[in-house]
Amino acid sequence: MIHSIHQNEETRIRSHSALKLSVRSLFLATAIITGIAYLICILFLTVAPQITMAFFSYILHANLSGITRSITWGSFIVGLLVWSVGTGLYAAFVARLYNKLPVR
Repeated sequence: MIHSIHQNEETRIRSHSALKLSVRSLFLATAIITGIAYLICILFLTVAPQITMAFFSYILHANLSGITRSITWGSFIVGLLVWSVGTGLYAAFVARLYNKLPVR
């Protein structure tokens, strides 16, 4: 009897040990954080464009100093939507694939 209870408990623990990701939650969290990062980037580009481009030139190992970008309300909104929704969808697809993979 005790052996049977122990086996049932062990089976229950094993079946719940596989972590499932919430596709919706991961989508929202990724979209929100990416949107915030995009807002910060746009803020820096607006306030100090030369310094910001020099920083990204250093990070990307490319000369971006000759590139100028004018930011309009339209480009801001489209960029915000594309980056936040795009990365959110990417994260949601990763979570969905992760949830479908067999547990080892």
